[in-house]
Amino acid sequence: MFTPDNYKLIYRIDTVKKTFRQYLLISADRRGFLPELIRTEKNNGFNSITGAENLLRIRNANNWTKCNLTGLRPTETRNFYYSDLPVNGVKSLIVVFIPDDWDSVVLRVCKQFYPHTPADRQRIINEIIRTF
Repeated sequence: MFTPDNYKLIYRIDTVKKTFRQYLLISADRRGFLPELIRTEKNNGFNSITGAENLLRIRNANNWTKCNLTGLRPTETRNFYYSDLPVNGVKSLIVVFIPDDWDSVVLRVCKQFYPHTPADRQRIINEIIRTF
């Protein structure tokens, strides 16, 4: 079965505020395709994202409100989420691990690859989680 190349990025907690947690990149298989800063936020419903209790915001603009926002949808495995995220303008699958304490965020990014069918997406997510 085909599993796309994916790259691991590790972020550690940098700042905690009432409405968000901000993380700083500390390690990456490949640098340059995601920024140094990301945030997690509770989904307050002031967006079109459904099926996600938490959101991921990627610092790719000067103002956080203009940065890419995506929902963290739960998987069948505890503490793992998946989402789609534009990388260099192309929709890409990401699998995210967030421990119970939310002190870090580990991303596995399938750069510029997103499966066409839900069954393929689920199989690839499960394989990435298995090899995490």
